[in-house]
Amino acid sequence: MATTKRKPGRPSLSETQKQEIRSNIIEIARELFVNEGYESTSMRKIAAQAGFAPTKIYYYFENKKAILRHFWDDISEDLWNFCKPSEEVLARAPLDIIRYLMNRNVRYWLENPKSYQLGIATQDHKVDNSENFDVYASHGTRQYIDLMHHSVERCINEGVFRINDMLIVSQIIGLSVYGIYGAFYSLPTVDWQNREKLIENAIENTLLGLQK
Repeated sequence: MATTKRKPGRPSLSETQKQEIRSNIIEIARELFVNEGYESTSMRKIAAQAGFAPTKIYYYFENKKAILRHFWDDISEDLWNFCKPSEEVLARAPLDIIRYLMNRNVRYWLENPKSYQLGIATQDHKVDNSENFDVYASHGTRQYIDLMHHSVERCINEGVFRINDMLIVSQIIGLSVYGIYGAFYSLPTVDWQNREKLIENAIENTLLGLQK
């Protein structure tokens, strides 16, 4: 009975082993992006830190932007899972839904400093449209934005807001949210008084300023 000879060389990796290597590459890339910047991090540098030949990394990721896409898709889903309102919240007035989304968004970024650091390190990077990658088109982020836009539009239609441009109002809200959690990170030496009250009042004053 004929036997099949195994080809010489290293045994093939299991799917579990391949996933472990991918996870290692991702963590190494995350640290390099945050500590050295996206532009200064090369695939060769990531491979060197992972301990294998530069060409091997391309078996797991096509390029550096593919790793960045992975990060943002992952963060996007985490953000939406954290912010997604319950049916009870969705049944409330649109202004209450906006207030809820703002509050949850602020808290997500404050509770996930590694994601915030990665965002700061990569947010200014322009990705070619040809690569079909847009941070704000990631599923979770899109869900959050769509619900925010819908709630803002309802407030405008119901005469709650004095500004009738949905995108302008939504971006004012976005600036407020970013300003709140960004301040805590960028000004760590400030003696912040009662962070919970500061967050609550900053959000409330933003919404009051938009109302008629």
